[in-house]
Amino acid sequence: MLRGPGSPFSRLRRVRQTLDGIILGEIARRRREGHAGDDILGLLIEAEDSEGERFTDEQVRDQILTLLFAGHDTTTSTVAFLFYELARHPEWAERLAAERKAVAGDGDPDAAQLFGEMPELDMAVHETLRLYPPAWIGPRRSAMEFEFGGYRIPAGLPVSYSSWASHRLPEVFPDPHAFKPERFGPEGRANLPKGAYIPFGGGPRICIGMRFGELEIRAIAATVLRRFRLDLEPGWSMRVRQMPTLSPRGGLPMRVV
Repeated sequence: MLRGPGSPFSRLRRVRQTLDGIILGEIARRRREGHAGDDILGLLIEAEDSEGERFTDEQVRDQILTLLFAGHDTTTSTVAFLFYELARHPEWAERLAAERKAVAGDGDPDAAQLFGEMPELDMAVHETLRLYPPAWIGPRRSAMEFEFGGYRIPAGLPVSYSSWASHRLPEVFPDPHAFKPERFGPEGRANLPKGAYIPFGGGPRICIGMRFGELEIRAIAATVLRRFRLDLEPGWSMRVRQMPTLSPRGGLPMRVV
């Protein structure tokens, strides 16, 4: 890892100091004023374990940074990729808008409607997550020795899976680079091999915020499509940034219609 002035590590340290100043400063202010607040930060400040011990300031900061990274960056990038694909496939934007209107009229759909009564939005979100899984690589450790692809993997070795790669296997997802939400219809989902679609990971370590994140994405999409269409700027082309989560490199400029 390169270190020293001007290096990525040096910039990382400066950014960390900025984040620490903001978050630790807010924690100190709330502790000083004796009012933790009625939000997630307040809950963490006042949380106690079975022995009455509370988080240190640094532990609260670490939890908040995890929430900011895992609960915000992943959702915003998925929303961006969803509207990128809808701009390239305007027929699907119109289908989703018509479905939203049929379900909720001029109002906003509630959680039950977003999950249970809008199957086309469901398919579009899942296809976006297939093409652009925000947590596109996952670190694990081999629990026992095994063989994979002709290679012997010893126990205790750090290994990683990549949903970006596995979601684009042509033998599992025909025409894998195309945006085809219909592949996530009831029949298509039922025929997927176990582990083939894992935008939130799998097993006991599956993302704890999966349903909340899916609800956010659906609610944002339904709200925007109620009144607007988002088009790509002429001549603009997508470049994907792959660290730490997937996102459009340099942002996603769009025209609001």
